[in-house]
Amino acid sequence: MIISEEQVRLAVEYLQTPAAKCAVCAGHDASSVPPDLMDRVKATLASTPETRRDRVEQARIMLSGVTPSSREVADKMIGRIVSDSLR
Repeated sequence: MIISEEQVRLAVEYLQTPAAKCAVCAGHDASSVPPDLMDRVKATLASTPETRRDRVEQARIMLSGVTPSSREVADKMIGRIVSDSLR
């Protein structure tokens, strides 16, 4: 999903509220996760390739001569990171 500038702005506003800070941190206690589940997750992540070749090829096809500016790329990346922090 592509994040709009308005969605990023709203996410930033929300993250600046005290309630959001509590909500973002809530439920992230690693001690409540069973050790065997944590080991399985770590093993799966370790075996996952860093680059998905299918996604790289898809991006190349989509760009086909039209290169976004570094500012556009940075804005989208930062917007995605901010929005994902609400999960």
